[in-house]
Amino acid sequence: MYSNHRNGKSIAAIAAALMFGLIALNVGVARADMQDAALDTSVMDTLKQCQTISISCAEMTKSAAGVLIFPNVVKADMIIGGAGGKGALVENGKITGYYDIGAASAGLQAGIESASQVYVFRTADTLATLKEGSEWKAGATADVTLVESDAAARGTPGNVLAYVFDAKGLHAGIALDVFRVWKSGQNRPA
Repeated sequence: MYSNHRNGKSIAAIAAALMFGLIALNVGVARADMQDAALDTSVMDTLKQCQTISISCAEMTKSAAGVLIFPNVVKADMIIGGAGGKGALVENGKITGYYDIGAASAGLQAGIESASQVYVFRTADTLATLKEGSEWKAGATADVTLVESDAAARGTPGNVLAYVFDAKGLHAGIALDVFRVWKSGQNRPA
């Protein structure tokens, strides 16, 4: 009789643990869905903001193979600093994947800055390089051109155009070479 009572408690404990695990899993999934929904909204708002700030961004995104958008890339410099953020790839007006961006730097600057980054992939080939690789590096080696003003954007070379901006407008002179992009959910490439 004592054995059956203990088995009953064990089964009840296992059932309770299972229920708690399922509840925790559902809460985790719901939380991830809310985070994705918030990121989705931020990504689409950032795209609209870029199109408002820059006429060339509005024009170039209409015919782009894809647009990689990072709503908030935070850069923190305190002797040794870095930058990072989360974003999404938009193709034909729909989000098709999530990406992380990061950079490491060294210097004696102090401060925290935040800016949005929008990468317009003009051709399917350059977009395929992003989507198929484990890592993509922004900068000249990836044929990325920083758009510093609308006047200069019309004849801008490069298969990928980068728009870096904040509430004050487009940034000029940003070193894009330091940024590395990889698919969300993967470890950052070493």
